[in-house]
Amino acid sequence: MKFSGEKVVEIYEKIQQKRPIIHCITNAVTVNDCANILLAAGASPTMAHHPCEVEEITAGTAALICNFGAISDYEAMKTAGKRAHALEHPIVIDPVGVSGSSYRREKCLELMKIIHPTCIRGNYSEIQALLHNCGTVTGVDAAEDALAEAEETDLPELMKQYAKENQMILVASGETDLITDGSCVYRCHNGSPMMARITGSGCMSTVMLGAFLSAENSVESAVACCAFTGIAGELAAKEMTAQKRGTMTFRNWFIDAVSLMTPEQLEHGTDVDWF
Repeated sequence: MKFSGEKVVEIYEKIQQKRPIIHCITNAVTVNDCANILLAAGASPTMAHHPCEVEEITAGTAALICNFGAISDYEAMKTAGKRAHALEHPIVIDPVGVSGSSYRREKCLELMKIIHPTCIRGNYSEIQALLHNCGTVTGVDAAEDALAEAEETDLPELMKQYAKENQMILVASGETDLITDGSCVYRCHNGSPMMARITGSGCMSTVMLGAFLSAENSVESAVACCAFTGIAGELAAKEMTAQKRGTMTFRNWFIDAVSLMTPEQLEHGTDVDWF
């Protein structure tokens, strides 16, 4: 069965109307891109990290992002997360690097128990590392064969079971994104291989999840976000190819595509099914 592009438009228009403020505790490598893509989508970023201010800051926002690329800000994540959970704000954890660092994996699993995230979004390797509580690859990027390996295993069913048991949304990003809340598994086929050739595409997808979930807290909203960012990647890659440009141009055009997105592009471009 197919997921309607009209649903993507509906949730995106809610972001445009609400202009949510998204509190991002994210890493220094991608902080600028994360802020700019939120602005491009119609949301507003705040990037407060200090443990003494995050409780107050997050209380005035609509969603919280905890990115483990900023592992040194763990105490700030914990403080902000407790406050966000008490206020029933959507919380998204990005488990950057947990597939290559046992310390990050341990702290991520610990944080999940403390703040009860709404959603976890990582690449295939990171999600598998959390599900099995073991390392899968070295570094923060997914291995080239991660998708093929996952398709040969029961990853979708494991994700479904884990999401149901922990009452959360799981998003595994790759050539095909897998999204589940434990009821069914959505497959989003939108996106471009170019997204894996720039630093920060995953981090940007995570903060966008915060914006979408703040507009509507549902698994459908997470699916809509994956389709939206994937379509933006497709549009940017098409323009890059036509003009014979490189990866840094793609990064800029990716954010441009978000800011210029039309309902027609979303309605006709969404490529999502479920089982």
